[in-house]
Amino acid sequence: MTRLIKLERLKDKARRRSEKRTHKKTELAVNAIEVLKQLGYARTSLRDIAEHSGVSVGILHYYFEDKVDLISFCVQKYKEDFINEMDEILLASSGAEAIVEGFSHGLSETIRTGAETHRLWYDIRTQALFEENFHGVVAEIEYALILLVERLLGRLGIPKSDALQIYLTLDGAFRYCLQRTLSGDKTATQEFYKLVKTQLSSMITRG
Repeated sequence: MTRLIKLERLKDKARRRSEKRTHKKTELAVNAIEVLKQLGYARTSLRDIAEHSGVSVGILHYYFEDKVDLISFCVQKYKEDFINEMDEILLASSGAEAIVEGFSHGLSETIRTGAETHRLWYDIRTQALFEENFHGVVAEIEYALILLVERLLGRLGIPKSDALQIYLTLDGAFRYCLQRTLSGDKTATQEFYKLVKTQLSSMITRG
């Protein structure tokens, strides 16, 4: 066996090991999110997550340094999935009106179907005001959300320089609707849908 072949086999073995580790971390994160979205950050312990996942606390520590590391990974995964979902909506729509309709409906639907998971994001974002360890992941996620808004504006022919202002407006409305939805208000998502659609449509008209 040549040296080159040996190196390639070692690289392939390392790649498979890395993929297996990532898969396991993701599996644990999915289980952790189910616990976190019900109990919240402060009331959830690693033991709670371990019991729900059917593993020992030691296994969690093998994959994650501590509770902050685990929760940061969970929130990143959830937000990546959310952003990918919204990007698919943007790509599937053609024409300004269809893009506005799809994006507005997509945002409102994700509150209706995933309110508890979105609550986890706002929980961690609030914790970042008190815990420095969350600063990095929260900043990274918010930057990714602003870039999502930039892509939306690009599809609508609106200057991307407005992205931060629009993100802050949408985020405030999203959190308000989320709070009402979690309180049992079944009209909140429809009102949110109309609000977002009206706002984006008016921006197209002004443009």
